[in-house]
Amino acid sequence: MPYFYKLIVDAGVDLEKRLNRKARPQSVRIVRGAGAGLMMGAFACLTGFMVRFVGLHVPFGIVIEMLFLSCCINFMTPMKVVRQVQKSLDADDLPQAVATLQPYLPEPLGQEDLHTVIRKTAEFIAISLNQFLLAPVFWLLVAGPIGLSLYVTYSALNRAFGLPDKQRRYFGQFVRVADKTLNFIPATLSSVFLAASALFVSRSSPWRAAVTAIQQSRSYHFFYQGWLITALAGGLGVTLGGPIRYSSEYSENYHWVGPPTASARLLPQDLSRAALLQYAFFMCAIAMVALLMILGA
Repeated sequence: MPYFYKLIVDAGVDLEKRLNRKARPQSVRIVRGAGAGLMMGAFACLTGFMVRFVGLHVPFGIVIEMLFLSCCINFMTPMKVVRQVQKSLDADDLPQAVATLQPYLPEPLGQEDLHTVIRKTAEFIAISLNQFLLAPVFWLLVAGPIGLSLYVTYSALNRAFGLPDKQRRYFGQFVRVADKTLNFIPATLSSVFLAASALFVSRSSPWRAAVTAIQQSRSYHFFYQGWLITALAGGLGVTLGGPIRYSSEYSENYHWVGPPTASARLLPQDLSRAALLQYAFFMCAIAMVALLMILGA
């Protein structure tokens, strides 16, 4: 994962352990969670401001800005994860595929079958395209290093303690709202890019991606993630989503999403098509950034 993202995740996990003890009442958890979120947001703003200040006023400061950018955006990692999962499945090594994917998912995969692992990899593609590429680039272009730092911080905190289970439902409320707000526009753009990328993948349809996202995204719990997953499911013509059991104490009965005639029993061929769409999305995003830089110049 990007270094700055990993740093904030570790800090968030530590804050949650210290401030969100089980004996605390709900009102105290909400206040403490909001306080932790605001404190980390202030840290993100200060970090972004310092990076921007150095970039503007220090000789060769642009190098520092580029280093910070590389610590926040690392989209090659998701592409490598998908490629490694494909290699493991080609070698008929499902446990290795699970071990490769598991660090990036909140739910355990130890007992899942081949079809579920492929579905989860496809969903990981949809979410990571936005989370590790388009959204941070969007906020960098809109608000500079401060915007980039803020987005990565709240995205990482949402991973650290944003899951709305019994322990974190109140403590993570502020962070979940901040993450949803910062992802509203980028996730919309990512959904459009996912639909457009279907043009370059066999047996895929941009129109079907758009229709599926419009009709079914509301049935998916995590708001903007529903747009991404339904767009990918519709574009590829497969079924994604479904119930998830995060732990013995917490599960979510998510709806299945995708075209009515699609199947949830995904095969390695479907993962290959999803990986191709991932590359097409990457090229579309690079083209958009290049165009914006030309127009800005």
